Amino acid sequence: MGTANRLFISIMVIAIGTVVGGQAILSRLSLDQTLLPTRSHTPKSVQVAAGSEDSVIALEHLGGVWVARVELNDFHEARLIVDTGATFTTISEDLAFDAGIRSDTAHSPVNLLTVGGKVQAKLGVARRIRVGNIGRDDVQVVIYTIPNLPDGIDGLLGLSFFDRFLVRLDHSNKQLHLSPRT
Repeated sequence: MGTANRLFISIMVIAIGTVVGGQAILSRLSLDQTLLPTRSHTPKSVQVAAGSEDSVIALEHLGGVWVARVELNDFHEARLIVDTGATFTTISEDLAFDAGIRSDTAHSPVNLLTVGGKVQAKLGVARRIRVGNIGRDDVQVVIYTIPNLPDGIDGLLGLSFFDRFLVRLDHSNKQLHLSPRT
């Protein structure tokens, strides 16, 4: 089996595990409010910042998956696999540390069920995740280093980021189109 196929299978195993584990976690967590500080106004997580109605992001095609350049907490760049099937955005422990994202001890660790078995992960909140000229504040993330990712890939960009957007993947032009939901 080729390297690209092994990479694709490894990513799919983690993605499926993230979805399955995320479904178990969601039974006790609210995606928008669990890890956010108590506020008397609308949580930032429902706020979408955009420079335009439709943001077009160039993607890299790598071993059967799409990779986007992402900015975390206004200063740290990362490359994440676009995975609209993953319940949570998942970032490596190194990236979380570098970007200043700490785990929430009240909700961590959590068990995620993957095809390969259970793994323990931490939950945290990224103050901001930006892709192109569009971003979200207070995005819940799973802090877990996914094994066997290629060098320079820091995790998965999942539904905890995408759920406020209409998402369209343009395969022929290698682009991701994001529009805020109304």
